[in-house]
Amino acid sequence: MQSTERRVLLIDAGNTKVKGALYENDRIVPLFSVETAEVMKRRELPLIKASDVAAASVVPEVTELIKRVYPGALFISKSSKLPFKLNYRGNIGADRLANIAGALSYSESFIVVSCGTATVIDIVANREFVGGYILPGIKTMVECLNRRGALLPEVELKELSENPGRSTEECIRAGISLSTLGAIKEVKEKFNLSLFVTGGLGRIVSEILGERFLENLTFEGIYRIYRAERGESPPG
Repeated sequence: MQSTERRVLLIDAGNTKVKGALYENDRIVPLFSVETAEVMKRRELPLIKASDVAAASVVPEVTELIKRVYPGALFISKSSKLPFKLNYRGNIGADRLANIAGALSYSESFIVVSCGTATVIDIVANREFVGGYILPGIKTMVECLNRRGALLPEVELKELSENPGRSTEECIRAGISLSTLGAIKEVKEKFNLSLFVTGGLGRIVSEILGERFLENLTFEGIYRIYRAERGESPPG
């Protein structure tokens, strides 16, 4: 049977959300997005009929749940057949591996930024992992300031701006924007490579930076590694 005839369920289990998509007929179709806390509370996942299941999970409890709901699921890890050279001490998040693998569909040298619970910046040159940076995510910074600062409010960040603020709320927005955008710009200037952005808050970051936003990048990478594990050529 040709690979395009398979229905492959792709699961991206992150600290904030558990997302699912179906790869069928050479395209990715998003199916669900559930708060990770809700998944862990209910101890259940949407049941999707598929030929195979491949997952990238950074939450051990959700990993075990996926194994129970979808026996035989393939999990992305450092020991997977990765389509790039990786020299990394210790464990590395499966989502980072998937994002790098997915970005290889667009370039062999790049910076990929994932904006979620953490903002993760990874650099790849000639299909080899160079290194990365991890800093608190945008919402994580908001929540931390609110918890640790008695007089600091929890602000909403619907948009980013590096302009200095004239109120406490504006100053918090400006500080968080500056730290996130500034870090990404610094890495871009240092390595001078194409930059791709993904993740739940990736769209607003990409719009400010004028960089390419790839909403399904993690799913693309999960599927690419799934193909490699089966000894098949990359999609496309």
